[in-house]
Order: sequence, then structure tokens, then C-alpha cells
Amino acid sequence: MDTLINALGVTAVGMGIVFAMLIIISVIIANLRHVNNLFAKQPKKQEVVKETKVETPVVKEESVDDLELVAVITSAIAASLNTTSDQLQVKSIRRVKTKKTKWQYQ
Repeated sequence: MDTLINALGVTAVGMGIVFAMLIIISVIIANLRHVNNLFAKQPKKQEVVKETKVETPVVKEESVDDLELVAVITSAIAASLNTTSDQLQVKSIRRVKTKKTKWQYQ
């Protein structure tokens, strides 16, 4: 009979320890959100936005390059037509809106 009483006492103490630990763990888990909010509520440092002006270099369009381009195109047309460039007059040059030119197919 003493053994049964001792076994019941050990069982009660063991269950008490287990429930006490479960209560402690539940309290810790319940308070974790407060700890999480504690770190999340830290005031954010206001970022100082400095406005910096970026100076873009002004590119002057040089008409010399266009004239060279016109001269090259005129001479290419003259060479393909077997004439001189004096007989040709280029009035305007505009880009053809195709993805690939005939030069790229070669």
C-alpha cells in the first residue's frame, strides 16, 4: 500500500512539474509578440533627402557629322548607280522603320 501511495505521489509531482512547465512556456509564447513589437516600434530615423542637382552635359549637335553622313550616303548612291556625286542631290535622309536592314541580312 505504501508503494501505491508513493507511486501516486511521484505521478502527481511529475504531472505538476509538466503542467507548471507548460504554463511557463505558454506565458513566454504569449509575451513574444510584445518583444517582437518592442523591436518593431523603434522610431525610424528620418532619412534626410538631399537634393542634388545632376548637371547633364549639354551636347551640341554638330552639323559637321550630318554633312559627313550625307556625303558618305551620296557617294555610296553614286557608286551603286555608276554615276558621279555631282549628278545627285540628297534632299533628306530618314531612317527606315524596319528591325533589320539589308546590311544586317548579309
